[in-house]
Amino acid sequence: MSSSETSKKRQWILPSVLGVATLSVGAWAIPHVQSAHTLADGAASSYVSPQPVQIPSAVHSSVDSQTATLTQTLDQILDSLPDGNVTGLVVDKDSGEVLYQRGSEQQRVPASNLKILVDYALLERVDPTERYETSVRRQNDVLTLVAGGDTLLGTGLSRPDDVVGHAGLRTLAQEVVQGLSQGPSHYRVNLDTSIYRGPSVNPAWAQGDIDAGEVTAVSPIAFYSHYSPDAQGNASHSRPAEAGQEVHRYFVSLLNELGAQKNLSFSLGEEEPATENSERIAQVSSATVAEQAAYMMQHSDNMLAETLGRNLAVSLGREGSFEQARASIQETLEQNGIDTAGFHPVDICGLSGENKVTNRMIVQVLEAIADSSAHTTLALDGFPVAGGSGTLALRFNSADTRQAQGYARAKTGTLYSVISLSGYGYSASGKTLVYSFITNDITRIDGAKETLDRAVTALVQR
Repeated sequence: MSSSETSKKRQWILPSVLGVATLSVGAWAIPHVQSAHTLADGAASSYVSPQPVQIPSAVHSSVDSQTATLTQTLDQILDSLPDGNVTGLVVDKDSGEVLYQRGSEQQRVPASNLKILVDYALLERVDPTERYETSVRRQNDVLTLVAGGDTLLGTGLSRPDDVVGHAGLRTLAQEVVQGLSQGPSHYRVNLDTSIYRGPSVNPAWAQGDIDAGEVTAVSPIAFYSHYSPDAQGNASHSRPAEAGQEVHRYFVSLLNELGAQKNLSFSLGEEEPATENSERIAQVSSATVAEQAAYMMQHSDNMLAETLGRNLAVSLGREGSFEQARASIQETLEQNGIDTAGFHPVDICGLSGENKVTNRMIVQVLEAIADSSAHTTLALDGFPVAGGSGTLALRFNSADTRQAQGYARAKTGTLYSVISLSGYGYSASGKTLVYSFITNDITRIDGAKETLDRAVTALVQR
């Protein structure tokens, strides 16, 4: 098993919870349910005009009966882990009080909890309404397809209400053909992927994960987050060895199809940068940065995490390499007072077992995300809902955990020997809680998931 976690569509209807939650202290965790579900299904965008989520301060009672027994309760739950080991940290967001800690400063393999870091850094440093452009430039009889970091391209017409396929390659090809009313009848089409530099395959990734399709070579232009189109042009379950070249070939075939009626023909050119004096004649734009980040979190999308990390580096004026992506994330954390002691990233998506974090660092990032004075609160929409959306759609369904449905949101993480769960919620007494639990060295994955789900339920249960 790898850290790529397939999300299952599921209708999320919880009127009784929503009705109560909207009147409760800490109800900020609940209104995101519908938008998170919408993104998980790849449907309409919820970020037309992003605004930070306003998180009210919790109202505390003088004595919190749950806090008094929390350590004992969590210890009993976590001690029941079938095998392996577990660390954790729970903090009251408003007071900063540590409510529970268990080895929270130890280095841990986080699996896909690492994606929380690129999500935070991206929304901290980049305009969340920014979009990635895929364009075509022309110089004489040479056209160049210029990659701009959008790896969620669709093969057909652009779909402005979708995240995946927001920009469609057929729409781009139509614009090109329409713009070639004068000039040669034949064009060579090159591909410019110079926005990314360095190795496209991380040496820290196991060959087995590559062979299984968990990751592939990272490209700044790709269909369906580095999945190949099938015969009908829809997303398949196969990864291309070279996503950019796949898009390149598909684009030339579309140009020849659409250009035939105007006696235009096109041939496959080289992979080389567009010339400085070339003219841009067409472009399509992606879903926003915030939408793509939310999609990445909902689906635990490895390849999208890797590309968004590189896009972050490019947005900061650096080369789009893994090294600069990693440096950009770490710099963002340190500039914002996050303790990076014990932080050792070897990829962006969390697939490698060599990545290391601490629960303390993850919780500090979650606290920063939930800071109502910052636009990073947009990241809250990306966290799957317990029992409702994304990679948590089919979890929190047992008799011991279903009380947490709708009251907790968290990023999951799964490797062969790792299960992690970090996120936020609010207690029955009104405390806004952030938490991180990480298991390592496990063999019984389902048992570890249930253990962590029970721990989170203990935090938010009614």
